[in-house]
Amino acid sequence: MMKKKIAILAVTAMLAGMLTGCSKNATYLSEITAKDYVTLGEYKGIEVTVEEPAVADEYVDAYIDYVLSQNAVSTDITDRPVEEGDVVNIDYAGYKDGVAFDGGTAQGQTLEIGSGRFIPGFEDGLIGANIGDEVSLELTFPENYTNEELAGAAVTFEVKINGISVVEVPELNDEYVQGLGIEGCSTAQEYRDYIYEIFYADAVSTYNRTLKSEITDAVLANCVFKEIPEKMVDRYYNVVTDSMSAAAVSYNMDLATYMQSYYGLDAESYPETFREEAKNMAQQYIMFQAIADVEDLNLTEEEIAQSMEEKAASYGYESVEQFKEETDTETFGEYLMAEKVMEFLIDNAVINTTTK
Repeated sequence: MMKKKIAILAVTAMLAGMLTGCSKNATYLSEITAKDYVTLGEYKGIEVTVEEPAVADEYVDAYIDYVLSQNAVSTDITDRPVEEGDVVNIDYAGYKDGVAFDGGTAQGQTLEIGSGRFIPGFEDGLIGANIGDEVSLELTFPENYTNEELAGAAVTFEVKINGISVVEVPELNDEYVQGLGIEGCSTAQEYRDYIYEIFYADAVSTYNRTLKSEITDAVLANCVFKEIPEKMVDRYYNVVTDSMSAAAVSYNMDLATYMQSYYGLDAESYPETFREEAKNMAQQYIMFQAIADVEDLNLTEEEIAQSMEEKAASYGYESVEQFKEETDTETFGEYLMAEKVMEFLIDNAVINTTTK
């Protein structure tokens, strides 16, 4: 699982590397002959099985319920006592044999009546109380309570009702949807379809990533590699490190803390993992280049120029020239080549799909 997580960095790292400028003392694909470093095995007709993209209705329902709950409105109640389903604000103190026990005292706590958060009898015992009332509850902790000192013990809780409120979750209807201001959504059904499409797009993205990964791994397994130029591995190592460092900064962390927190890798082990991934990336791109050479899939200057124009526009650059100045064009070309080869491999693969 950790290997899969780190392997996902490959595309992200290459995209990040495109925007770092040319690396000194680095080896690029254009400087080597790919077939000198890999003997290709079978790469056409690769058979893979991938779970087809799908989104369960229950998943959409759960998300919508969550969104509605996040927009719930709380209304203070002042003209009646506590009822089932109310949210109360309370102070309480618990006593065993007349002595307050640890963890049994709190002020200004909110509690939904009927939620089952407190021991049996506590919440029911507050029903009928009014704001300002002080309620004494004679209760018994369950025999299997986690705190052995309180398990099965008879206790007394002194509770004061500070406030009562009701939380109303909005209903998913046309009026609610129209208030969201989402273009193209004016009915509850259109909103459901909108949420479905978002999740389906994510499912398709996952499907495509998995498909590419499975095919790449299968083709790699059929290859025999010679020793990869160390300077090429160094370049990919720097790309991976820079990409992960940028991710760490986005979480306001240094790289070591980020890798420990999100990948369980300490400062001594993550450089080794980066190195392994860098070597894997180098092998992948050499393999892609070798296939591109055999199948005449190398990009023309016109194709690269057109892609640069498209990327410059999509990334918000003022001009193509500015994009070129800030882009490692060698890495950019490698990335485009790999994408073209990947499309070729997919078109020539045998893809089986499964459903959940």
